[in-house]
Amino acid sequence: MKTAKTRTSAYYKRERKILIACFLAIPLILLVMFTVYPVCAMIYYSFTNWNGYGSPDEFVGLKNYVEIFTNPKYWVVFQNSLYYLVAGLIQQALGLALAVLLSRKLRLGSLFKGTIFFPYLINAVAVSFIFLMFYEKGGVLDSFLQMVGLSDWSRLWIADPNTVKYSLSFTALWRSFGYSFVIFSGAMQSVPSEIYEAAEIDGANAVQRTLRITIPNIKMVIGLMLMMTIIGSLSVFDIPFIMTKAQNGTNTFISTVVDVAFTYNQFGLASALSVVLLIMITLIALVRSVVLKEGD
Repeated sequence: MKTAKTRTSAYYKRERKILIACFLAIPLILLVMFTVYPVCAMIYYSFTNWNGYGSPDEFVGLKNYVEIFTNPKYWVVFQNSLYYLVAGLIQQALGLALAVLLSRKLRLGSLFKGTIFFPYLINAVAVSFIFLMFYEKGGVLDSFLQMVGLSDWSRLWIADPNTVKYSLSFTALWRSFGYSFVIFSGAMQSVPSEIYEAAEIDGANAVQRTLRITIPNIKMVIGLMLMMTIIGSLSVFDIPFIMTKAQNGTNTFISTVVDVAFTYNQFGLASALSVVLLIMITLIALVRSVVLKEGD
C-alpha cells in the first residue's frame, strides 16, 4: 500500500509540474516573441544603416548614436519634452491637492470624482479634435477672452510657434489630470482613519495632517506617479501628432522616431533613437527605486 501511495504521489507531483510548465510556456513564448526578440533586434539594427527592406547589409558601429548626440535637431525633442514634464508636474500637484480636498466626506463627492476622471476616459483622438476647435481662430477660447475683455490676448494658438507648445501641453494636462486624481485618491484610502482621528484629537490642523500623515504614507505612490510623469513626457505622441502632425517645432521623441523610420527609411537611426529612449526610461526607474529605498 505504501508503495502504491508513493507512486501515486510521485505521479501527481510530476503531472502537476508538467501542467504548470505548460501554462507558463505560453506566456513565456509570447514574451520572447513580442518583447525580448524585438528589443534584441532593435539593438542590433541600431548599429546598422538598415533602410527597412531586406536584411541589414552594412554595420556602422556607433555612427547612429554619434548622429543623435551631435545633431542639434535631435536635441529639440528634449526641449519639447520639458513642456510636457512641467505640465505633468503641475497635473500631479493639482491631482494630489484635489484628492486631499475630496478625501473628506463632502456632499456629491462621488459625482465630483466621476466628473474629474471622465476626461481620461475620452480617446486621445477625440480630445485632440475637441481642443482643435477650442483653440481655433474665433473659437471657444477666443470667444471667452473677448467676453471678459481680453480680446487682445487672442492668438493663433496652434499656428503660432510661441504658443503652440503651451497649448499642446495644457491639452495633455487636461486629459490626464483625472488619472492622477484617482490614483492619489485610491492611495489615501489605504491610510487608516484612526491615525487622522488621533491627530485631530491632538490638535493637528488639516495642513499638518496632510504633511505629517498623508504625504509620508503615500510617498511610494507619489514616487511612482513622478516616474510615470517623466517617462510620459519623453514618450508623448498622440496629442501633438494629431493636432499639429508634429510640425511647427512640436516634434517629440516618438514622433521623431516614426518620422525617421517611415518618412526617411532610416530604420537603423530610428532604432538607435529607440534604444536611447529605452536606456533613459530604465535609468529613471532605477533612480526612483534607489531614492525610495534610501528614503525607507
